[in-house]
Parts: sequence; C-alpha cells; structure tokens
Amino acid sequence: MTYNIHIITGLSGGGAEHLVLDLSQRAKNNHIRVVVISVTSLNDIEHKFNNLGITCQFLNIDSFSQLGQGVKKLKTILTPYRPQPVVHCHMFHALWVAILLKLSGFSLKIIFTLHNNMVNSVLRRWLLFITKPLRSKDIVFSERGEKWYLKKGVVLPNGINLVKFKRNKVLLSKNPKIFKFLFLASLTEQKNPLFVPDLVVKLLDSGYSNFKIYFLGDGPLKTSLLQKIDKLNIQNYIELMGFRNDVPEILKDFDAQIMPSLWEGMPISILESGSIGLPVITTPVGSIPDFVDDETGYLADLDVFHLKMIELMSDYKLAQKKAQAFKSKVHTEFDIDKIYERHQKLYSQC
Repeated sequence: MTYNIHIITGLSGGGAEHLVLDLSQRAKNNHIRVVVISVTSLNDIEHKFNNLGITCQFLNIDSFSQLGQGVKKLKTILTPYRPQPVVHCHMFHALWVAILLKLSGFSLKIIFTLHNNMVNSVLRRWLLFITKPLRSKDIVFSERGEKWYLKKGVVLPNGINLVKFKRNKVLLSKNPKIFKFLFLASLTEQKNPLFVPDLVVKLLDSGYSNFKIYFLGDGPLKTSLLQKIDKLNIQNYIELMGFRNDVPEILKDFDAQIMPSLWEGMPISILESGSIGLPVITTPVGSIPDFVDDETGYLADLDVFHLKMIELMSDYKLAQKKAQAFKSKVHTEFDIDKIYERHQKLYSQC
C-alpha cells in the first residue's frame, strides 16, 4: 500500500489525534502518501501535521445540515484512490460519514478504532452493531475492549513517540515539600474534572495541605470548574494552565499524574507519564487495568481516590519504584514504531 488514509472526528489535542499524528509521521518518513481528513472544523493541531509536510482536509460537518455536503466532499477526496480505498476511521463520527459514503454506493474498506471502551448512547451502540458487516476490521486496545457492538477486535494498543520524551526524566528524590499533581486531559465529562475540587476538600479534611493540582488542558467544563473552585474557596490548591504544546518538556516538573476518568479507552497521557517515570494514579476504567496495576501505579475508584494520593505522598519512594516499573513496560510494549508496523500490516491485509 502506498497511501494511508485517516478520518478523524476533529483535530483537537487529544490522544487519538496525536496517535494519528505519530502514525502519519512514520508513514511519510517511509514514503507513504498520507491523507488526514477531519470530519468537523475543530482544529487545534493542524499546524503539527503541516510542519511534517502533511496537508489536512476538513469536511466541516459541524451540524446535521452540513452532513450531505460533507459526505460529497469525502467522496471527492477518496475518488483518486479507487477502486477500493482502505480508510482508518477514528471515533464514531468519522466512522459514520464513511458508512454513509459506502451506503451511497462508493466502494471502500473501513478499519475502525472507537478510542473508548464505553458508548453511552444506546442508539450509537445499535448503529455500531448493525453496521458491523460494513467494516473490515475493528481495533481494540485490549481484550477488555471487546464489546457486543464491535466486530471481533484486532487487539492493537496505543503507542507513543518515545523519542520526544527521551530527553526528559523524573529525578529520583526525597518527598517534595509541596506535591505537584498533574491533571493532563481535556475538561470534558469523560475526564471528570469537576471531581477534582471535591478531591481537594477530602485531602484537606484528612489533614493534608502540602499539595497543588495543575490542570493542563481545556474544554467545555472550564467555566463550571472555575465556579466550583470559587464556591469551595480552594483557589490556592488548583491552577488552570490551559492547553499547552510542550507536554514532553513540562511533564518532568510534576510529582505525579492523576486521572479520575469516568470512562476511557487507552489514554495516551498515561503512557507519556510512564515513559519518563512519573507516578500515575488513575481510575480502573477502559483498558487501563490491562497496562497499569498495583506494581506499576495506583488504581483507585473515585470514593478512595484521595486515599491513594495520600499513600503516594506518604511513601514517595514506593511511588517512584512503581513508576520505574511502568517506565520499563512502556518502553518495551508501547513504542510507536512497533505500533506503526502493526498498523501497516493490518492495512495491507484488508
């Protein structure tokens, strides 16, 4: 195959988008033509593709009324790759526009990655189920990701560009005077940012005040988060840093990452933290328990999440030992170069 075609819901700064970026970079380095198509006009990281010499195309389907025109534009983009282009669809909306194009009579082969292990909408679950015959392959991050509404999945985990994080590492040290916890995620319902102010209150009520939580990300819940911080009067314990492009450099400035997500697929940010030996505390959702356990990090349900943070602050040497074990696992199993090769093999088999 001399081309890779990726269709994704939008070009925000999330893990799915950066996976597409890393896969695209390696394909281009191997003289494979790369086509990246965004369903919506959402655009935070197009410049990263452009810096690699990859042009992104936008269907600009931001409302139902734009769907028909967007599908027509997709047909125009894919026509040069006939008779039967292979397209990798990332997330539900990307899949749906490809399905609509296929139902219109345009022949294509679809590989699908949901990027989450849970679909809240019953309608979406049934749509995924009834369209299984129209998809060639479904990718899941682990066996835990197998669902009744997906095809028997090809297990293929996420990966990260270890070279970007190679220069940075967490320095092994004694307990910090003030623990700096990082919330590295978009401010959306899935990532559960509104839980964090309550977490701060629990820590304070337990007698701990030697910490601060930093939010690295943006999203629709920002206003609600700020309001809750003000209401609880905990401004001294939380700082919002907004969206940043220097994650590899900034990670080393923190003492641990927290991820109190309500649901997940396989979050790349945890792999990024793991790659430099940064301790991780996370809820056991999605495929996370398949690559983080009590030997490599801290798994905690929401009601005891604060206790795991206290455990980490009380014995930071143990936390660093877990983090080093996780670092070894990430470098062995989740190098993007290995994951890229497995993607290419999958594309060629369709």
